[in-house]
Amino acid sequence: MKMVFKIKFKNKFLVLISIIIFPLIVFAQGQYDKIANVAIYSEYYPNPQARFQGTIIFENGSINTVEEWKQNKNFLDCVSQYGGIFMYDHNGLGKSPPDLSTSVKNPITAKLINNKLIALLQKRHIKPPYILVAHSYGGLYAGYFARKYPNLAKGVLMIDPLPNNSEFPERVMAEIDPLNKLAQQISNKEMYNKYSYKKAIEHKLIPAEVVYHMLGFEQTKKEINQLPTLSNNIPIIVLSSSWMEEHKLTKTGDWYEKQRQWINSNPNSKIIKVPGGHFIHREHPELVCEQIKVLVALASCATPNKPVIK
Repeated sequence: MKMVFKIKFKNKFLVLISIIIFPLIVFAQGQYDKIANVAIYSEYYPNPQARFQGTIIFENGSINTVEEWKQNKNFLDCVSQYGGIFMYDHNGLGKSPPDLSTSVKNPITAKLINNKLIALLQKRHIKPPYILVAHSYGGLYAGYFARKYPNLAKGVLMIDPLPNNSEFPERVMAEIDPLNKLAQQISNKEMYNKYSYKKAIEHKLIPAEVVYHMLGFEQTKKEINQLPTLSNNIPIIVLSSSWMEEHKLTKTGDWYEKQRQWINSNPNSKIIKVPGGHFIHREHPELVCEQIKVLVALASCATPNKPVIK
């Protein structure tokens, strides 16, 4: 199943004028692709004029969709200056339907997410190398990607990422545990029906997809730690919010210090404390865009080795 949305023009003159008048964001190519027998919705914003000829990939947090990155048009316009942009909805969230192979016994893990992402990038012919921009829980998935495919990743920007050795405090688990237990009592189809993304948004519930992410949390950490450590050839930038540190969103230890564990020995890797809430890209879009610009500049200056998706 494939649906493509493109703007078509009658002649080359109109195409030239449109590029001058309208931002690159107009030329988004959104479509559905079947990956592992289930459709995934993604959007691609090409920019053939950019110096960086790879792609900037946005990885959502556990409950968010592509709309999270698109709500501030100025932010997206800013990022689009530096390269092509790719974003997608995890199954069960946004425009991507649930993957009914997901269950208590087969929860969502970093390996599963990245296997689908790689297949999707291949199917859509999204050009490597990649700069990964990940928020919150998505930091785990971006971290897995960078460790699994160091030849494809040229930089990672983690926006208030979940530490890879994190444990949730009891007050957080008190909210999710009843749904974890419910998921073990009913079928995954019933779970997705009762707690669909649409119903969750309307009634302020936790979507079924998040429950299955949480059920796979311990396995995700194991999958990440079984991989080689982050290559020192890849610059890692972490933006750490003061809100998450103040509200102690880890069972033990300090949020900021735990996030530092994502940092490798690349001379350009760094962690930046940012005042404000967890959604740093909403409150400080200029800062996020500036750090993407930094990673793009580093990637553009790196020795060109033609990466291959395997």
